[in-house]
Amino acid sequence: MSDVTTFVHGHWVYLAHVFALLRPGAAVPNFPAHQIQAQPMAGWADAELQLMIDEGRRQSDRQLADIERLRGRAQWLFTVGVAIVTAVAAVFGAFDSGDSGWWVVLWVLSLLAVGYGVLGVAAIMTIRADFEGVDSAVLSSYEQPILNKLAGDYASMLGTGENTVATLLTVYRQAVVWVLIGGYGALITWLAVR
Repeated sequence: MSDVTTFVHGHWVYLAHVFALLRPGAAVPNFPAHQIQAQPMAGWADAELQLMIDEGRRQSDRQLADIERLRGRAQWLFTVGVAIVTAVAAVFGAFDSGDSGWWVVLWVLSLLAVGYGVLGVAAIMTIRADFEGVDSAVLSSYEQPILNKLAGDYASMLGTGENTVATLLTVYRQAVVWVLIGGYGALITWLAVR
């Protein structure tokens, strides 16, 4: 992918997450960050299969912890972002009839940028995050040898969670950038018209 294509795709994914706020439970696109395919484990000993299962559980637990930390940061940025939106909106009171229309345009763009960033972190907090796991009821239906099937499931399912974590981290980064752009634009506008 070229840099321009990557840039456009990244912002399309961000916009899809923002629009998912209006469609509860809708699937959202993810970046294919985890591109390693699981390999067959034929011939592995039971101890090696158990090691694979243990590593899979640790990776799954880390993914869930990463999402919780990311959502905690998103909640913080949402709170700060709403305050910044209010502060940017208050800049309107500093305008008078003699100010250039370009400052009004910059103010509107700043307000839109901060609002767009806040919507991005709201999406992180509320939209569906895709992960795969081993359901114990399904596990009870496995045929012997169970360790081989379970190890294979762990090896193949964790890519979905890795893609989800990477995508939401990217959405968070983009939201921070939008909030910063809008905040600085509003600050420049306020300093120019006060």
